[in-house]
Amino acid sequence: MPGRLLLIPAIICLTIAIACTSGGDRDPDPSPTASPTASPTASPAVSEVLTHARTLAVDIGARPAGSAKELAAADYIRDQLAGYGYEAALQSFPIVTHETVRSDLDVSHAGGPMLIVAEPLRGSISATETGQLVAASLGYANDFPTETVGSIVLIERGEISFSVKVANAEAAGAVAAVIYNDADGPFAGQLSETPGIPVVSIAREDGETLLGLMANETLTATVAVEIIVVNGESQNVVARPADGACRIVVGGHYDSVPAGPGANDNASGTAVVIELARTFAANGGDGACFALFGAEEIGLVGSAAYVAALSPEELDGLEAMLNFDMLAVGSGWPLSGSTALVDLAGEVAESLDIPYRLSTSESGGSDHASFIEAGVPAVIFNCFCDPNYHTLSDRFESLEQERIEEAVALGLGLIEALLAP
Repeated sequence: MPGRLLLIPAIICLTIAIACTSGGDRDPDPSPTASPTASPTASPAVSEVLTHARTLAVDIGARPAGSAKELAAADYIRDQLAGYGYEAALQSFPIVTHETVRSDLDVSHAGGPMLIVAEPLRGSISATETGQLVAASLGYANDFPTETVGSIVLIERGEISFSVKVANAEAAGAVAAVIYNDADGPFAGQLSETPGIPVVSIAREDGETLLGLMANETLTATVAVEIIVVNGESQNVVARPADGACRIVVGGHYDSVPAGPGANDNASGTAVVIELARTFAANGGDGACFALFGAEEIGLVGSAAYVAALSPEELDGLEAMLNFDMLAVGSGWPLSGSTALVDLAGEVAESLDIPYRLSTSESGGSDHASFIEAGVPAVIFNCFCDPNYHTLSDRFESLEQERIEEAVALGLGLIEALLAP
């Protein structure tokens, strides 16, 4: 078990680096840096994190669950952790994925037919439906006009979940839903509940084009979705110290959606976890295990498999789980999870003069939820405020150095606090 002084030098170095690169009060919506190449004042930790993030997001690229690239990423992560002296191994588990055979949005208008690139939301049913295209704003219950019955609704992404939008569309009598992005480009989405109608996503530009046409004429659209179920395999990467004891688990997911390279979601969190493992090992620590989860993007499957594989004794011995997910873009740290652990994380942030806000919500959306469900206190470090979330634009160039610096400092500080004698 590490003493209080083991990680303090590393935290002090990071705190100094943060102070040197900070410009005081921050813009609430900072622009991404032109390039995430480490600045001359960057700590070695940032350089390490950027190296790992570049490998995952640029050299490997998109890492969908069950794919060869997801496995390549797992092999890379395992090799890094083994190089730091951990007992690192892959933990395989079965998954069920969905392969798109057909996903079409055909629109008829005065200028002729239009075929728009569409992607089914994960969880959509297979079906073909034709109807008048009707605008329904953001998809709140009162956004659907009376002519929605028997129609295909065009809904803007944002504010409420996809499943709520679609449930409202169904309740209003729609036969299909088309959700257009609220940022440039296409996106990949996931429904938390299986709908009764087909649901596809399109780029913002296409959505705005359709709205412009609808202002002057009635459009007829056909949505056609055909999806097949595919049985496959994914894997977690699990690293234990030499004695094998795990008082805490530090982790995050390394897979991505198929739509983009997943730099912020979640090469950033994966790279930070790898760096935390390196620093912890270099300072002779024990009591912390590190786990990078596969198949998060299809329903937290990897973290659920990890928890399910723990023996009752191992589960009882776990004191906390720290989850790092989507952390390199944004401003401030909205800490959420188990109340006592969130409070402790807030104290660490305060001691490092890092802006944060507390939430006592234990709701999921990421891998910490699997641990909370099993009775293990957990906290997530993230900012779900990236406009490039689940899009092709989630690229390495958008990662922000200061956010990475803060994430490493917060992680080291909380590990130190949890493992103190």
